[in-house]
Amino acid sequence: MFSLVQETIKIEGMECDHCVMRVGRAIASVEGVVEVDVSLEKKEAVVDFEDNRTDSGKIRDAIRDVGYEPL
Repeated sequence: MFSLVQETIKIEGMECDHCVMRVGRAIASVEGVVEVDVSLEKKEAVVDFEDNRTDSGKIRDAIRDVGYEPL
């Protein structure tokens, strides 16, 4: 059995819509992520994921891999 977890991650370094798309694609590519909403205005991502398939550490690693810093 798994549960759906929602986490809000502040992200440093996003400056444009292209940044938002890169971060969104990176997060969405993590296995277990169900939904992601990235906001340039708030400089954050709201991520829904299955806790038995991934965790916030893997999501944060994906953000770092595309050049941004999760806080």
